[in-house]
Amino acid sequence: MIINEFSKASEEVIKEIRLIETICKKHDKLTGDIFLDSSLNFNSNIKSLFLLYEDNKLLSVLIMFIPTQDEAEISGFTLPECRQKGYFKALLAKASKELKKYEVPDILFVCEPQSSDGKLVIKKLEANYEFTEYSLKYNQIKEAGPNQHLNKIELYKPNLQDSKILIDISQQIFNDSYENAETMVNKNFQSQSREQHLAVLDKEFIGMGGVSFEQEGAYIFGFGITPKYQGKGFGKDMIKLMLKDLIKQNVEKIMIDVNSENEKAFNLYKKYGFEVKTAFEYFRKKVCFHS
Repeated sequence: MIINEFSKASEEVIKEIRLIETICKKHDKLTGDIFLDSSLNFNSNIKSLFLLYEDNKLLSVLIMFIPTQDEAEISGFTLPECRQKGYFKALLAKASKELKKYEVPDILFVCEPQSSDGKLVIKKLEANYEFTEYSLKYNQIKEAGPNQHLNKIELYKPNLQDSKILIDISQQIFNDSYENAETMVNKNFQSQSREQHLAVLDKEFIGMGGVSFEQEGAYIFGFGITPKYQGKGFGKDMIKLMLKDLIKQNVEKIMIDVNSENEKAFNLYKKYGFEVKTAFEYFRKKVCFHS
């Protein structure tokens, strides 16, 4: 048994991971996709991809998404015929040592509800359910009633000089610490596949939203309106403008994620033509350090 560790995957490694992902998705009837962009991890040196081989064949993978030092989101796949042999446990031990090295205290295991094998592993690990996140796919523009504000709102694409504005708005909307907000803003600017938007009302910045471009389309992320302007229809205006901008760029597949606890945002996205594609359940556990 050989375990290879990476902070960034090569194209060859990504192809290997996608192959085992395809096999497992078909076997377990899954619909979601693994997120393999490690450029957003809070530290570029942290190992976030763990691959287990026997006889030069990839049998099991573990992927970590670690945008802040607070927690690591962990997903994994093991070939169906290779399960219950301790492979994922071995990968998790390696990942836990890496998290200990960078003082990341918590793990969030990510699992689709229909994955019975995945849920069994999580049960054995005694991780506690925390929330469900829905991945929504955009189908068509739906008018959500009259929109008296739309002609006043504009989208502005900020540059690096606008970092402080983005950090401040992120803190207002998401209650981020300054350090976490700064890390995410800077990582987004460093990424070649991400762009950010600010909503402008009468020369005042009132909201933000990002877009991550991937091979299969685009993901809207980090979307929100500042507390002062919430509940006044501006969120509807902004999401509509962002959708129009993506459609203008000929993006055919547009996705957005929303926490099950955020009922207001979930209903907003559904009004504008988003429908649930995948549900991901999150289970929290303190990092288990192995000697």
